[in-house]
Amino acid sequence: MTNTTTAKPPPAARSLTEICRAVRQVNCGECWRAPGVPCSQDPEGDHVARFARAMRRGLVSGAELIKVLQALDAFTSATVVETPGGAR
Repeated sequence: MTNTTTAKPPPAARSLTEICRAVRQVNCGECWRAPGVPCSQDPEGDHVARFARAMRRGLVSGAELIKVLQALDAFTSATVVETPGGAR
């Protein structure tokens, strides 16, 4: 018998650059930067609050958020996560 259940395969692991690009699709809950505009210019990056907001909107997974946060020694919602290479 053939199983006709259709299930999406798990998404491929994304790089930090791809996660940062996805996060930038929402405005920041810390500094209120508009979508597409980084929270910080030098170095380029975004607040942890923006990452959390992007997760709540389904743009990044909980596992991806954990991956980002585990790289930090300590953080608050105002901590800036640097974009690798400053790539938008």
